[in-house]
Amino acid sequence: MDKEKLTKKINKLSKFVVCAMVVYFMLNCCGIWPDTKSGDTVSLDVDKVPFWKASLGIVTIVLIIASVIGVYIQTYRLMSGLSRNSTPFTKKTANIVRDLGIFFIIMEIAGDTFMFIAGGVVNVNFFWLAGLIMYSFSLVFRYGSNLQRESDETL
Repeated sequence: MDKEKLTKKINKLSKFVVCAMVVYFMLNCCGIWPDTKSGDTVSLDVDKVPFWKASLGIVTIVLIIASVIGVYIQTYRLMSGLSRNSTPFTKKTANIVRDLGIFFIIMEIAGDTFMFIAGGVVNVNFFWLAGLIMYSFSLVFRYGSNLQRESDETL
């Protein structure tokens, strides 16, 4: 990806993230956003719900588990890669950070879907926003890897 396209993508995504943060903050301040309650247990009784709802609930649980495992694996790869390399600005690091962002977004969507199926409640957390921020950082790391490569070639 060339510099101009990457810079435009970073700018667009950054603006979207800032707007999303402002909207999220305003909804919380106005009391419009649903409150999250910690410690609540949500169960899905498959005998009392239609088959499609139970199937979708199971799929969302699998997605959540896969995303959590993915986050742990990618975090381990990121930290071990950063400890071995002299520079964090590599395409591998950018891809790992991008994958972390995607896993966060998947966790949020799957979790909200399961909560809605099981209890009819929608609790939106910060994982989607963290995912967008991680994806933005991946673009910055990709841009940094291009600059690092150019710097290494000129020396």
